[in-house]
Amino acid sequence: MQPSEPFDADVATALLGFNEEAVLYCLTITDADGHEYAMDYARMLRARAKGLDFERSGVSAALSKSAQDLIEDTLGKMYRKYFPTYRVPSALP
Repeated sequence: MQPSEPFDADVATALLGFNEEAVLYCLTITDADGHEYAMDYARMLRARAKGLDFERSGVSAALSKSAQDLIEDTLGKMYRKYFPTYRVPSALP
C-alpha cells in the first residue's frame, strides 16, 4: 500500500515532540473527565497535523467550560510550538 503523501521527516519529528509534551501534560490532569478530554483533543491535533479528519467524542457534562478552554489553550500552544505554520487553522474547533 502506497502512502497518500510522501514521508516528511520534519513533520514526523514535530509529531514526536508534540506527542511527548502533550502526553506528559495530559498525565498531570487528575480529573478523569479532564484527562479524557485532553487526550481526545491531543489526538485531534495529531490527526490535523497529519492532514486527517478526526471525529471528537462527546464532551462530558461534568467538565466545566473553563476547564475545556484551559486544556484547549494549553494544547493549542504546544501544537503551535511544533507546527508554527504547518496546518495551523486560525481557530481550532
